[in-house]
Order: sequence, then structure tokens, then C-alpha cells
Amino acid sequence: MDDCGNSSQFEVQITGYFAFTSVSVSISNYTGDGGRFQEKIMVNQGEMVRVSLPESVGIKGTTNFSNVVLVKADKDISVVSVSNKHVSPESTVLYPVSSLGNEHYIVTPSTESLDSYPEFSVMTYEDGNLVTVHVEGKLRYETEVYSTGDTLKIILLPFQGYQLQGIANVSGTRIVSEKPVAVLVGQVCFCTSTKCNHVFEQLLPVCSWGTTYIIPPLPWQKVDEIVYITASQSTIVLYQLGEQAETVTLAGGSVLQRPVKPSIPVYISANVGIQVVFYSVGAALPNSSHAFLMNVPDVASYCRMYSINAQEGFENFALMVANTSETGAIILDNQPVRDVVWNRVAGTEFVWSMHMLAPAIRSHAVEHPSSPFALLSVGTAAMDSYGIPGSCRKNVTFKCQTETPQIQEQLEMCKDVFLQGINSEFCSFMNSTLVNLETMCAQDRAVSLQEVAGPFGSFLNSSTLSAGGNESKREVASAVMFLLQSVELAALTAALKSPEMKTQNMTTESMAIETLLVVPTAGPCDEVFRLRAQEETMDIHCDTVTRAATEDSWAVAFISYSTLDSIMNKRFLKGGDLMADEKLRNFHLNSRVVSGAVGDGRFMNLSKPVNFTLSHRQAKKEEEETLCIHWKFITGKGTWSPDGCTTVHTNSTHTICSCNHLSSFALLMGHTGVEESDPLSIITYVGLTLSLLCLLLAILTFLLCRSIRNVSTSLHLQLCLCLFLADLLFLTAVTRTGSQVVCAVIAGFLHYLFLACFTWMFLEGLHLFLTVRNLKVVNYTSASRFKKRFMYPFSYGFPALVVAISAAVNPEGYGTSKHCWLSLEKGFHWSFLGPVCAIILINLTFFLVTLWNLRDKLSSLNEDVSTLKDTRLLTFKAIAQLFILSCTWSLGFLQVGSAKMLMAYLFTIVNSLQGAFIFLVHCLLNRQVREEYRRWIKGTRKTSPTTQNFTLSVSTVTISTKMVSWGEPSTSSL
Repeated sequence: MDDCGNSSQFEVQITGYFAFTSVSVSISNYTGDGGRFQEKIMVNQGEMVRVSLPESVGIKGTTNFSNVVLVKADKDISVVSVSNKHVSPESTVLYPVSSLGNEHYIVTPSTESLDSYPEFSVMTYEDGNLVTVHVEGKLRYETEVYSTGDTLKIILLPFQGYQLQGIANVSGTRIVSEKPVAVLVGQVCFCTSTKCNHVFEQLLPVCSWGTTYIIPPLPWQKVDEIVYITASQSTIVLYQLGEQAETVTLAGGSVLQRPVKPSIPVYISANVGIQVVFYSVGAALPNSSHAFLMNVPDVASYCRMYSINAQEGFENFALMVANTSETGAIILDNQPVRDVVWNRVAGTEFVWSMHMLAPAIRSHAVEHPSSPFALLSVGTAAMDSYGIPGSCRKNVTFKCQTETPQIQEQLEMCKDVFLQGINSEFCSFMNSTLVNLETMCAQDRAVSLQEVAGPFGSFLNSSTLSAGGNESKREVASAVMFLLQSVELAALTAALKSPEMKTQNMTTESMAIETLLVVPTAGPCDEVFRLRAQEETMDIHCDTVTRAATEDSWAVAFISYSTLDSIMNKRFLKGGDLMADEKLRNFHLNSRVVSGAVGDGRFMNLSKPVNFTLSHRQAKKEEEETLCIHWKFITGKGTWSPDGCTTVHTNSTHTICSCNHLSSFALLMGHTGVEESDPLSIITYVGLTLSLLCLLLAILTFLLCRSIRNVSTSLHLQLCLCLFLADLLFLTAVTRTGSQVVCAVIAGFLHYLFLACFTWMFLEGLHLFLTVRNLKVVNYTSASRFKKRFMYPFSYGFPALVVAISAAVNPEGYGTSKHCWLSLEKGFHWSFLGPVCAIILINLTFFLVTLWNLRDKLSSLNEDVSTLKDTRLLTFKAIAQLFILSCTWSLGFLQVGSAKMLMAYLFTIVNSLQGAFIFLVHCLLNRQVREEYRRWIKGTRKTSPTTQNFTLSVSTVTISTKMVSWGEPSTSSL
């Protein structure tokens, strides 16, 4: 076709419906560039690939041609031909050979320009053909001119075509051939400033015509467009523009031209089949839209799934026509079509709407789960426009494909492998899996679960998944992920294709599947559905199912794999394959791998958690911990992760997991935390024994040494008593787990005693803070009230209250299988760590404020105090107390990561020696206590002086008898 003297760019845009679709683009009898043109490509599902064609395929004038472009594929595809004539690209859907016919009627746009004239081409496939042209109007063939009523015959060789150009309008010309042919019609480009109205379109044969058509207006339309209605025989046509209806009787071969006005849809019906072609005339103004031709699909040809190509640099639109009651379920690229306005088509039950697409060139998948609809792809740009009907896909729903980014990455890799002719067991596995899924989805009949499980069972036993396979770990992870998703989709599809069967179940050597089909009912849905596969169960709430609904019925699938856990144990259970804050030691999968899916099988977070009951492969040992995990595929590798899953209950044979999402799950078992070792046990027993001895000496000191008896020593005494009892109980009874009740009581007492230690620690911090604050003005009454009214009730009452509340909320939290202590499940250990952290933070605040006050207030005391020589000792003892009571427990929070073992040793050493530290700080570093020890050793006792000496925190300070002694404040912890 002529191109106004500028070079043309021709291309075909090929979109795949299936993975690993092999496509060959060739030109028959090609004589340029070495005499051969052939491009081999591979496209995956939803992928669009552009193949550029040489300029020599363009045909000029009336002539025969042998450069027929042939596109072949091993699976279904859609093909759009694009001809970029100057600034006016034109496109058309190319129909497959199976859709060609033997009778066509030519429709070409009428024009008043002397520079523009109609043309059409007739092409045959692999067999020679005889084509008869019944001329309407006037056209030129070879050296002759043919007019209305003339007949000419053209003999075509295989893969040959003939282009004819009309001298005047040739609409109504009839083409009859012995064998099916392809017929393209168009209008030669003519140039006026920047305007170039080149158009072409492939026509449908008479056998494909319909009786009912709806034409929605263009989104940018400002002038009247044109619709051409062609009849092959005497036909009564109803043409309705908005509310205005017109009935016309057409003779065979006649073409009716009618307007399509802006914003008003057109409804056309006929008693027999008619051809309807839409012609956008463009606009005469510069930089506005240009003309294009487009076949209008008849209502009977509407389908549920389409592929359309958006073009680069255009404002792309999807024009949709659907039944009024079915508009809400249309899906574009796996997302519901929202925020569109549907407009009524007068005289019908249909509505039309438009949805704007992205300006990038790409393929879009549009579908409705149950109701056919029409889809037109149109676009406009400065001086350009296009329009093509969507390519209908009648067999496979796009949701039957696996479209995760991870799988798409592997599909791209395998596409390159196949194109290079490389043998890959992994890629062959993926291809076979896809073929199996696609075949099942394409069938209109009911599909049994046995048909689902059969082919996949052989894949589970393939060398690709076995530990001895030659494929990389990354490839096997991809194969596992792809297999899991494919089985889920296949099971859901089987359930939806058998609406008469509410439940289906089946068991093979490799897997067990149960599906449930839920029919919607009026009112709220509070039921919990239980599905069982082998020894595993899944409990899912009705709300979860209904939120994932994609059909009139809702499907749920539960799959249990018999052998997949052993495969994944061997390949994917190293430390790097786990995503857990606390990785398990000697870990192993101890359950079957199970999968749960609803709706269309895509990953989704749930409003209500789903519970899985998983059977243990081996009986759980007491020292083992259980982790509920799910399979993730991220950054190209498979990973086990506990995200979103918690362990509800576990015993020796089963574990109940609760998860807020659906995917594939299993149980991971192993030893948690730091591994117990003999050195740690020896340190614990030796350190606690030494601490008990030191605490006993400290208790005796505080009881018998009258010279230091005051509020401070009372606090020290109570702290030491609680710590002594806690250490003694821990040393003698923490491992007595034989009786669950006795163990729970021991854990409760330990909880109480350790909390009491920290409560006395809190009072010592408060005591130090108040003492320093009142250095200048001492309030006897407040000190007395502090001791009598609050000290004992608070220190022993608060821990009792915490323990009572904890036991009432979760009585099973006391005692574990290994120790008589608090359980880690459900965060129960925070009933101890919460108060402990709070007290540590408060005491740290007290300590910082105390040091600040000391700096300002020591200089303001009387001369005896301000000239203290022991300020260094004061600071040292305050820091030592903070370390004993706070920092030692902080080491417990640092037992993570690579430094876990080091921190475990530090934690054990420091905490087991707390009693020794307290004895050192509060007794051996106290001058008065040392003097008392000397007197006891010498066997002499001296009478205390009348003026009592008082110790402020770390040293003996002699002050007025009006000064109240607050003793040595201490902050101690276990």
C-alpha cells in the first residue's frame, strides 16, 4: 500500500495464552536479505512480543504477491498486525486459518478526495485456489477495468495473494473462493498537511456474521462516525440510535451507511446474518484523531475472556458491553474493574462503559467468570487513533494460569532455555505441569479429583524433585512452588466444574485432596467448615470463603502431600532456609506438607485465622519445640517462615496451627534457645551454692548487727530473704517436671519470689532517690509512713496480685516439659518480664536523677558532709547496685544471633553469683559491718555510741541526731 513517500514500519504483535508457546513468523517466497525471513520466538501466558517485518512486505498498486506473512504456533495465540503509515498507524486482528471462509463482501470507506481510493487483498493458504470476484462499483485488474455486474476470476498459488484497487467505491463486491481465503480491505493513504487516513481491516466471512450488534461511542468522539451494514441476502434490519429506531430492508449485496453520534450507543438487529463494520472518520482539525476501520462483534460471539493490546504513546481505552446484571464481576489483569460508569443501551438488556488503560504497550487480560461480554480496544493520540476488537479466548480462563512474579521469572528463564535448544529437566517439568493444568481448565465437562492427582503424582516422584537430581536448589524451589500452586488451582477448578457434588475427596500414594463447594445463602455465614486429607484437617470460617468468592459457588481445597516433606527435608532445611528469630537446632520437618486454598488460589490475608491440625511423623519429644511454618518463595529461593502462624496446642502426636493466610504449611521441630551443656550446669550449681551461702551470711548480718539496723537494712534483709528462697527453690526443684500440678506450683512460687525480689529492688531505688532528695530537709513523718504503710504490703502484695491474675488468665502457662518455669507460648513469660522491665527502667531513672542531685546537693550540706572523702566509693557502690539488680537480667535479652552462647555464659555466671555480689557490696564494703565482724572475731562486743552513726549509701556519715538515717539503698536482682 502507498505510504505518502515515507518509509513504513510493519510488525505483528503476538500474545500468548499458554506458557512456553513456540511461535514461528516467516514470509513465503521472500527474496530480500538472503532470500529467507524467519523469526522464532517463545511467548508465555499474557506476554506480548513484537516481531518487526521488512518493508518489502508492503504491497503497492494492483498486483499479485507472494510475500505472505505466515504465523504458526504450537498453542493458541492472538495476532495483531500493525502498519505504521507515516504518522497514522493502523492495526487489525488477524484471524486464524480455522476462521477463514469461502464468501466475503467488501466494505470500504467512502471518500470525496481524489487522492484516496479503496483497495482489498485476497490471500490463500497452503493449497492453490480459484477466486471469483463479483464486482460492485469499478476496479482495475491487470490492464482491464471492471464495473458493476462484471465477474473476474483469479487463480492463486499456495501462499499467494492478489491486491485490487478500486477506481470508485467497491463496497458490496462479493468474493467467492473454492477454498477458504483471508480478505483484507483498506483505503490508500492520502496526505493533507499532517493528515494521513490509511486504514485496513480483515473481514469476517459470511458464515461468521451475526444478527445482533451493539456499538458504543468512542471516548474522544466529537463528530459523527459511520457504521456500514452489509447484507448477503434480503434482510430486515433494525437500526436504533439511542431512543430513535429505524427499520430498513436490504437486498443481497447492498451496504447501508448510518451515523454513530457522540455519546450515544447504537443497537442493530436483523432477521438473518449481517456484517457490521465501524468507521471512525477522524477529524479535520490538526493534531486530532485519524480514521480507522474496525469489525464490530455480534452479541452471539461475545465471550468471557479476552486479550487486548494497548499501544505505546496512546490514550488507551477498553470499551465494554455487558449484560446489565453482570457488570460487577469483570476482571482486568486479575483485578476487579472498579470506578467505571455503565450506560444503558436503549432497547436492550445491555450497558456499555469504558475503562482507561496505561499508555505503555502491553497485553491486557480481561474476563468475566460466567457471563459473556464484548470488548473493544481503542486509543487516541496527537494525529493518531486505532480500534480493534478484543481477541476472544473461548477455552481457558486466565485465572487458570500461575502468574506470581517468582514463577514468571522462571518462565522467562525456561523460555530462553527452550529457544536455545538446551535440555532442562526442570523446564520440561514446568512445561508438562502447565500443559496438564491448561488442558484440565479448557475442558467444559466435570473434572474428577483423580484426574487432578494422577499427572501431578508422577511429578512428585520425578528426579527433578528428588535429592539426587541434577537441577540447582533454586530450580527445585521453583518447581516445588509451581507444583503447589498448580495442584491448588487444579483442585479448585475441579470443584467448580462439578457443581452437583458439594464435597469431593480422593487419596493416592502421593497426595490426598478434599474439596468443598459452598453455595451462597441469605443472611450471615457463621459456619466453620472442616476439611480432612489423610490425618490432617483444616478448619476455615465461612467468612473467609465468601470473601474469596469468584463464582456463584465458592470452592475450598485442602491437600495433604504424602512424600513432599521428605523431599523438602533433604533440600531445604539448612539454617539459611529458615526465617525465624530463634532458629531451631537439629531441626527437621515432622509432618506432611499441606496446602489450603480458596477462591482462585491466590495468596490472601484472612479476616479470621484458619486452623490446621497436623499429625506428627514421629512422636514429639519433651525437649523438642514445635514451630508452625509456611513455604515462601522470595528472591529466587525457597524459604520456610513462621510469619503469620502460631502454635495453638501441641502434644506428642498432633499440633494445631493457626494462620492468618493460606499457602502451604508444615511442622518444624527441634531444640530452641541455647543448648544446655555441662559447663553451664556446673556454673549454675556452683554459683547458686556460693550465692546461697553469701545470702545466708548477709541475712544473719542484717539480723544480728544492731549498729546498722534501719530502714535501709530492712530493705536489704527482705531482698536477701526472697532471693535466698528463690535460689534455693530453683536449685532443688526447677527440673521436677514429673507431676504437672507440682511443677506448676513450683513455677508459681518461683514467679512470685523473683517478682518479690524485683519489687524490693524497686523500693531500694525509691529509697535512694528520696534520701538524696531530702538531704537538706528531712521529713520524719513521710519516712515512717513509707516504712509502715507501704513497704511490706506493696512488696509482697504486688507480686501475689500478678501471679494470681496470670494463673487465672492462663493456668496452663505454669510449667513446661523441661523446667518448672513460665511457658513461652502465647507470650505468657511476659507476665514476669513485663514488670521486670518496668522496674529496671524506673530504677535506672531513679539512679540518674540521684546522681544529678548528688552533684548539686553535696556541696550545700554542712561542713562534715561536704568534705566527704568517699565520693568515689559512693559512685562505685551505686553503679554496682544498678549492675546487680538490672544489668544482669538485661543479658538474658541479648541471647540472640551469633553471640548467643557468649551471652548465655555471661548471664549464667552473673545471675548465679548475685548473692555473692550483694554480700560484697552491702556487707564487706560497709565499714561498720567490717568493724562488727572484727569484734565478733575477737570475741568482744562494744556498746554502741549514744550518737548513732548513719551510712549514706556507701560511707559512714556522722550528722546531727535530727537527721534520719536512710541506710544504704540497694538495687539488687537475681
